[in-house]
Amino acid sequence: MTDLNIKNLSYVDNFKHSVVGNFVNFSTRASRSEYWRFTAVTVVIGFVFSLLRFIFGNTFLGSLFNLLSFAYTCAIFLPSIGIAVRRLHDINKSGWFLLLPFIPIIGLVYVIYLLAKPGDVGDNQYGSPTSYEVITAEEAARTGLKETPSESMDQKAMIACLCLWVLNIWISFLAL
Repeated sequence: MTDLNIKNLSYVDNFKHSVVGNFVNFSTRASRSEYWRFTAVTVVIGFVFSLLRFIFGNTFLGSLFNLLSFAYTCAIFLPSIGIAVRRLHDINKSGWFLLLPFIPIIGLVYVIYLLAKPGDVGDNQYGSPTSYEVITAEEAARTGLKETPSESMDQKAMIACLCLWVLNIWISFLAL
C-alpha cells in the first residue's frame, strides 16, 4: 500500500484516514480539500441520521437511530476537532479560533470563512504546507484507492456541506 500521508485522497478514503490514522493530530496542517472532504462525509452521515430520526419519529426505530446518531457524534468528535485545528493551522491561525462560534452568529460565520479560506502557500509557524500527490486512474487501479476529485468538485462539496448542515438544523427543529 502507498503512504497515505502524501496522497490526495478521495472523499471516503480521506474520511477513513482522518478518523483512523490522523484523528488526534493537533499540531500539523490540513489543506482545504482535506478538511472539506472529511466534512462532506461527516455532514452526509449526520444528515442521513437526522432524516431517519425524523421519518421514524417516536418509535423504536427512531430511538435506535437517535442512539446510533449519538454514538457516531461521540466517535467523530475528536477527529473533527483535530482536522479543524489543522485546517486553521494551514492559514496560520491558532486552534483556539474554534471557540469563536460561542459569539452568536458573527463568530460562526467568521470561523466558516476561515475554514473555507485557501491555506498559506509557504511555511508558517505550524510547518510546511501539505502538498499531496494526485491519485491517477492507473494508480487507483493498482492501489485500490479512489481517483482524486477535482478542485471544483471540492468547492461544490463545500457549498453542499453548508446547505445540508442548514437543512439538518431545520429537520431537527421540525422533529421537536
